[in-house]
Amino acid sequence: MNDSPMMSVIHAKMDLLELASLCESLVGELLEAAHHPTRIALCGKLLCALESLKYVLDSPVPAHCVQALTGTAEEVRSMPFLLGAESQTLRQYCASLTLVLLSGTLLEEDRQIITGLLFDLVNHLRDDIHTPCFIKTPEGIVNMYGDSVETFSWA
Repeated sequence: MNDSPMMSVIHAKMDLLELASLCESLVGELLEAAHHPTRIALCGKLLCALESLKYVLDSPVPAHCVQALTGTAEEVRSMPFLLGAESQTLRQYCASLTLVLLSGTLLEEDRQIITGLLFDLVNHLRDDIHTPCFIKTPEGIVNMYGDSVETFSWA
C-alpha cells in the first residue's frame, strides 16, 4: 500500500486539522520531488487541499476538533507568535506560491527557492492551525476571548 500524501483523497468531510496535515505532507514530498510531472501533480493536489482549507477555515471549528485545540490558559497565552497573519492569509500566500510553481515559468534556482518558501509557509500554517485556541476552565471550555464554547462530548 502506498502511504504517499499524493494518494490521499480530499473530501468534503475533512476538517481543518486533517487538511493542514495533508498540506504539510504534500509540500514535504514536493520539496523532495525531482521529476517535473511529479512536482506538477503535487502542486495540483496541494492547491486543491489549500482551496478546501479556504472554506473550512471560514466555518466554525467542528466539535471533534475542539479537544485537540484546547489547552490551559498558560499554554494558550504562551504559544509562540508565528507570522502575525491569520490562517486564511497564510493559506492565500501558500496558494499563490503554489500557482507560481504551477505556472512553469521559473528558472530552476528560483523554483527551488519558491518551493522552500512554500514549505516554510505551509509549515507555519499547519502550526498556526494546530495551535490551541480554546481554554479548559472549571466552568467549561472558553475561547481565547473568554466567551463560552458549547459543551461537546469528548467520546
